[in-house]
Amino acid sequence: MKKILIVEDDTILNKTLSYNLVSEGYETASAYSCAMARDLLKGCFHLALLDVNLPDGSGYDYLRWIRERSQLPVLILT
Repeated sequence: MKKILIVEDDTILNKTLSYNLVSEGYETASAYSCAMARDLLKGCFHLALLDVNLPDGSGYDYLRWIRERSQLPVLILT
């Protein structure tokens, strides 16, 4: 099963994305901040959905952090 990391601080949007992806057969993990996403990225994911504006930093900075560690595909949501 494909696993998707959702990094979005808007709780309703995060849960809606997760619900829709799960209903299509994907497994999801939700993060609401950069710090939370860093902790979750220790797991294996096939894709990350990334918001640009997060409460503890920029999604672009988090993307640079990801790129230093992996080639995980990322879709940026704004």
